[in-house]
Amino acid sequence: MARHALPPHLAHKSALALVLTEDDSPLTYACVQGIRHHHDKSFDRWPPHINLVYPFLANPSTQIDAILARVAAAVEATFPAVHHFVHSKKSATIFLDPDNESTRPQLQAIQAAVQAAFPECNHDTRPFVPHLTLGQTGGSNQAIASLTRLIDSSFRAKSSEGQAATDAEPTSWTLRWSIGRLVVLERQGADDPFKIVGQVALQGNAKD
Repeated sequence: MARHALPPHLAHKSALALVLTEDDSPLTYACVQGIRHHHDKSFDRWPPHINLVYPFLANPSTQIDAILARVAAAVEATFPAVHHFVHSKKSATIFLDPDNESTRPQLQAIQAAVQAAFPECNHDTRPFVPHLTLGQTGGSNQAIASLTRLIDSSFRAKSSEGQAATDAEPTSWTLRWSIGRLVVLERQGADDPFKIVGQVALQGNAKD
């Protein structure tokens, strides 16, 4: 998608997102970062995340915390599969796909509530597709299938770590993520890493 000129109140240097940390789920974090380190060109710039609003405000308001605290409930997210976006014959993005029955509707509800709280952040008009990027590859079916198999094998192997040697390797995997906060990410320059500059606990977060 080509980037059009942003209105002055928005910037690609900030985002409202859900960020996966090691404290949220050590196994899920290890699985995701192990793949991203080798396959995601944005590994050094972005933490593992799901963007809710991007681009976001150029100068985040001091009232953001008060607004966000009212708009969402905590989510226990499950991600049982990987899927992909095909951008061209030479480019595709592989991502962690949320569970359709519970996680996806909750993430969509959070995003809709946040979007309603920030109606001025309306530059991206595409339907919201919650996803956590794992990496990029070529756009051919062969390239996509190859990276998908590698990810599947890696996740199954990590899911079996700590099991007895006699236990069979699992034939499937599901990654879990206890999402308890919304964060504001910001960077200084286009090549600088995003950093968390503000966060808001979601209502109902059991960790509070």
